[in-house]
Amino acid sequence: MLSTLSPVDTKGSKSTIQGDAKVIQVDYSDKASIKHALTGVDVVISTVPTAAFDVQGNIAAAAKEVDVKLFVPSEFGGISEGETEGLQAVKANVQAQLKALELPYTAFYTGAFADQIWVPYVSRYFSPLSILSC
Repeated sequence: MLSTLSPVDTKGSKSTIQGDAKVIQVDYSDKASIKHALTGVDVVISTVPTAAFDVQGNIAAAAKEVDVKLFVPSEFGGISEGETEGLQAVKANVQAQLKALELPYTAFYTGAFADQIWVPYVSRYFSPLSILSC
């Protein structure tokens, strides 16, 4: 059985959400705060940006302690498993942490995003304003 969707928000954020979802503010440097947010949650889908990949270890450790059943790390891109250099190595390290915690996880590899691939080519032929006015 899946728990009710509870978006997690950074402590101090002024974000609001419409509908029945409950927003829980979290201080990612405080393990108790993370555990509180994850208590009763079955699946964690991490969507932290690249600059915040280091917090996933804290989130995963807290998830393990409150019996989260599945962790989805913020992968979204190319295959990172076994990589030893660059951003992919950082992602691979998160997977290694999940394995060490014995926390079940699933990594989704989406491949490159279209905007990363096509923008260099499109911008050669069109100015951004001509694209917006179409």
